Amino acid sequence: MKGLFHKAENPGTASAYDIIGDVHGHYSELTTLLSQMDYSCIDGIWQHPRRKAIFVGDFANRGPQTPEVIQSIRAMVQNHKAYAILGNHEINMMAYFTHNKKALSLAEPSPAGKKQMEQIRAQYQGDEEQLQGDVKWLRTLPFFLSLGHLRVVHAYYNPKHIQLIAQSISEGKISKKQIKEIIKGKSEFAQAVNETTRGLELSLPPDLILKDSKNIRRTRFRIKWWADPRGLTFRDLSFGNRFVLPDYTIPEQILPLLSPYPAEAPLVFFGHYCIGAQLNIQSPNLCCVDACVAGHGHLMAYRWDGETELMKEKILAIPVGFS
Repeated sequence: MKGLFHKAENPGTASAYDIIGDVHGHYSELTTLLSQMDYSCIDGIWQHPRRKAIFVGDFANRGPQTPEVIQSIRAMVQNHKAYAILGNHEINMMAYFTHNKKALSLAEPSPAGKKQMEQIRAQYQGDEEQLQGDVKWLRTLPFFLSLGHLRVVHAYYNPKHIQLIAQSISEGKISKKQIKEIIKGKSEFAQAVNETTRGLELSLPPDLILKDSKNIRRTRFRIKWWADPRGLTFRDLSFGNRFVLPDYTIPEQILPLLSPYPAEAPLVFFGHYCIGAQLNIQSPNLCCVDACVAGHGHLMAYRWDGETELMKEKILAIPVGFS
């Protein structure tokens, strides 16, 4: 399954990966982070003599230099200096910049989404050929990695979803038909991709009215997909939300059907949730490396050297604007 299920050259002994969180077009912070981890830019390709970088998705959008970020990661991946997986923002790019036979976008985003996509187009400064080339390359990337002792996914690791995605994409490239299917969100495959790249959300009871800081009503919230929800409060189960949930126990009638991520299972690294730099390690084998660079936070990496339990001292975080 070329491009969909990467294995390390020797998964049993590989012990040198730098897992980098959501970059979101922040090229300056990316190059600073790579430099601090002793990567060098040789012939235009960032590389390390003994390590590989792994990008957890969402390296596009929001920041000022999406083309530079994509092209740097693309060069690293194509020259076997890094791995990269897709996040929800790369899916948005594929849907908007991939065209049908009528030269129209495969999906029309919301006004806010369209504005973001046009900002990316503007960053390419009229180089439509480069933009289309980068989007076609994005379509060759996987939605997950399994590298022996560690797993990498953008937002939610579910073995059933992983299996379905791997079985559905067998040609090493996401087809136009599959992009449209993902955007429509109605099939099992679309659900698997969307939850893998966007995480799990729980609907609030209709009589529970919550509003965020912009006075917008919220009806769903992101949850800790790795936790046993029984007996937890809304606030306990919440993860990566920008509004405060009530601190009372979730009624059994609306509890999600979740199986806690096993303590003996391989490490899982993920991004997506835009949390603080001190909130990354969720358990000895679960780490969120998205430290909210898009929200004026940090760009984070975990430097993995073969350990089976995560260690805070292996984390490096670069604040936005640091150089």
